[in-house]
Amino acid sequence: SSQIVELTAVVRDFRKGSTPLNLITDSAYVAGIVERVEASVLRNVSHFKIFALLQELIFLFDSRPHVYFVMHVRSHTSLPGFIAEGNQQPDLLTLPVQVLPDRVAQAKLSHSFSHQNAGGLKWLFGLTSQQVSNIIAVCPDCQRHSFPSIAGGVNPRGLQSLQLWQTDVTHYSEFGKSKYVHSFIDTFSGALFASCHTGKKARDVHKHLMHAFATLGIPSQIKTDNGPAYVSTAMKAFLDSWGVTHITCIPHSPTGRSLIEYSSNT
Repeated sequence: SSQIVELTAVVRDFRKGSTPLNLITDSAYVAGIVERVEASVLRNVSHFKIFALLQELIFLFDSRPHVYFVMHVRSHTSLPGFIAEGNQQPDLLTLPVQVLPDRVAQAKLSHSFSHQNAGGLKWLFGLTSQQVSNIIAVCPDCQRHSFPSIAGGVNPRGLQSLQLWQTDVTHYSEFGKSKYVHSFIDTFSGALFASCHTGKKARDVHKHLMHAFATLGIPSQIKTDNGPAYVSTAMKAFLDSWGVTHITCIPHSPTGRSLIEYSSNT
């Protein structure tokens, strides 16, 4: 409770008994205890934590060699003064952190106002097709009017740099052990990055991604095939740590990544 926190703070202040102390507090509970605790006898207290704090406070008062002063003020006012201003500083530090809702909740709120189609919701919030379909399915306005949704195709491009990357791995035997050429292309700008590795496992993809991030920047979304390295748990954890959304193309369909396939062939 707040009383335990306030009392703990007072005990910590009086532990530093090497100098005189001025205690100015807006807690009537703390001010009342400090004014009466000196030379008092502690009776049984049901709350163990408060009992221990009061016991230590009495001991500190009995052994304190320096004077102290206690004052109770109502600092939660708009009146000017250094006391009210000083109270605002810890209040700002203890304000609760405003946590933003998750992406699904944000998408639901946005759709309730704007009624975007499935493609718009996926682009704005980086959701999966199933999540977007669920949001639209439970919207009463969309169900009543049955707004048509335009398909985005199997090979969409980004509308700005670092929005969507496509990836591919090409075998080039002339490079010997480093014959696996991993490559990424930015579907908006056409910027291409490639690096050679000794394999195409998840750890090789991680190294390639780190090099690509350092060179081109961190994208919002990447599109890969359904290979074991890309759909592995390690890959998902790696991309989540960087805040990158991962999507896969249709199995056995190279048209879903035609930009990077064309770049690899050239």
